[in-house]
Amino acid sequence: NSKAEGNPFYLEELINALIESETLTSVNGHWDLKRSLTEADIPSSLHGLINSRLDRLEKQTKRILQKASVIGRDFLYEILKRITEFAERIDGELYQLERLDLIRTRSLKPEIEYMFKHALTQEVVYNSLLKKERLGIHEQIARVIETLFKDRLTEFNETLAYHFSRGQSTAKAVDYLIKSGEKSLARYAVDEAHGYFRKAYEILQTKETLSKEDNFILIDLLNSWGYSFYYLGEIKEFIKVFMFHQELAQSLGDYSRSGMFYAWLGVAYHMAGKEKNSYDYLLQSLEFGEKAKENKVIGYACTWLSWACAGLGLFSEGIEYAKRAQKISNYFLSDQYLYFKSLSGLCLIYSYQGNNKGVFEGAKRLLEYGKQASNSRSIMFGHWMNALGYLSVGDMQSAKKNSYKSMQVALDPFFEQFPKNVLGVAYLFDGQFNEAEEVFLSAMKFSENRGVGSLSLFCQCFIAPTIIAKGKMQQGIRLLKSVQKTMQESHRRVQYALSEYILGEVYSQLATGQKPSLSILAKNIFFLMKNVPFAAKRAEDHYNKAIKLCRKMGANGLLGLALFGLGSLHKSIGRNDQAKRYIFDAMKVFQECDAVLYLEQAEESLESIKVADK
Repeated sequence: NSKAEGNPFYLEELINALIESETLTSVNGHWDLKRSLTEADIPSSLHGLINSRLDRLEKQTKRILQKASVIGRDFLYEILKRITEFAERIDGELYQLERLDLIRTRSLKPEIEYMFKHALTQEVVYNSLLKKERLGIHEQIARVIETLFKDRLTEFNETLAYHFSRGQSTAKAVDYLIKSGEKSLARYAVDEAHGYFRKAYEILQTKETLSKEDNFILIDLLNSWGYSFYYLGEIKEFIKVFMFHQELAQSLGDYSRSGMFYAWLGVAYHMAGKEKNSYDYLLQSLEFGEKAKENKVIGYACTWLSWACAGLGLFSEGIEYAKRAQKISNYFLSDQYLYFKSLSGLCLIYSYQGNNKGVFEGAKRLLEYGKQASNSRSIMFGHWMNALGYLSVGDMQSAKKNSYKSMQVALDPFFEQFPKNVLGVAYLFDGQFNEAEEVFLSAMKFSENRGVGSLSLFCQCFIAPTIIAKGKMQQGIRLLKSVQKTMQESHRRVQYALSEYILGEVYSQLATGQKPSLSILAKNIFFLMKNVPFAAKRAEDHYNKAIKLCRKMGANGLLGLALFGLGSLHKSIGRNDQAKRYIFDAMKVFQECDAVLYLEQAEESLESIKVADK
């Protein structure tokens, strides 16, 4: 038949239809066509063939098959038996359906299970039921599963979510969808979890009015959904959804729920790069948690306050919050996030302070904990913090190596982006500009599509010098100035100090570096004419701004580099006394920070000045 188009399933169904309509009969072991196919009135489509076979079934046989189709392509015998009105005849009917090649036995242990021979058959049978009928059967199936498997319901969360969401019990549907989402999160199936949470949210949003109980459920849902928004890095939608329900969360009069809601808002704004907003929401979360005497809320608020404080340059405060969260994590051993995220926040602040010993010790604990708890997220953070530590001490090869390790073990789309910032900086400091730009552009593409402003700002800050190094000087400087404005608006003090250091390096290179090639000179002639005569003064100003900010914050990790940069500038333009003073100050900072490689560079530079002075 030309309509089969090589589809063997169509041919099977066509032959079955011909046999059942007695157009094709078996006579003495041979098949005999009783009339032509045109006279047989056989449907030309596969759907039509299946429907014609259904229509020839006995009423009760068809009804059993229809109810089986609502259970799914695979269906347990015991469930079907409990939802059919023909329970006493079910064995014979199932035998008949097997004989007709519509279903087959899938397994006999631990439970008897059947399956539709083809998914399309199940789909056609399912669609032969009226929507109202399907709704009632789905509900019936879900209730039976709850009764049959009451001691192992966790195994059936997804199945119950499916049937209740297509049944009549909205509350049950939402409950099992949330449980399914949480179960998926635990096994790193973040996209799947996101789908379950979204489905639960959509069900609640379609209700004309929400009861007080529904409102509580909605905020509980959002507090669970926050994890998947975060792990996927979907920050734009994260903020949009949560801000829409902020007034509701605050009006519930439930400090525990509202506290966790505000904690997630703080997380979202931190990731969006709006540090002050993040800090304010997290303080509100902490206040609610303390009013409710709810340690979990307090733990989450403190965990994220450590990260917000890191960006704001409030290091002492951030350390206190991180240590408080670490203590609280001991009361919630099953909530591994509290432990590894607060410890990572502590490591981040240590790296800004130049406490590299603390960074490496924290990284070791993260790796040990991750291996012991089989938690890839903790392992990812362990390698990332190691990479950050090596970057801070000037070991670019080890920084790259650990960044790659961190990226390789990251199972969440968002977490894979975190180590890229260290990898890109390590490439840049090693003079591998193309590689650095590629890494930063990759992270920026992810960030800008999803509203991850914190990562995007960092990447732009370091893409600028790669652009400048490749000859696009005016474009790079303009980008840095734009980034600085955003950093000031969002109170990202550490990153702002970093941008001042980078500008110092850029102008220092203009003032003292090798002359650019003719092609770069031609492309940037007006920029160079305008900036080179004042480059040394501008470099000095930017270094001094970075130094002042770092000293105010106690950001010794960056302070040493800024002092060394300014000392090197003075050395290059012949101001040896000033050069020695700043390089010596840099050496003291590098020594305090255990930044051995940077210390060696500074010692060599200082020695060369002393030799020149003789």
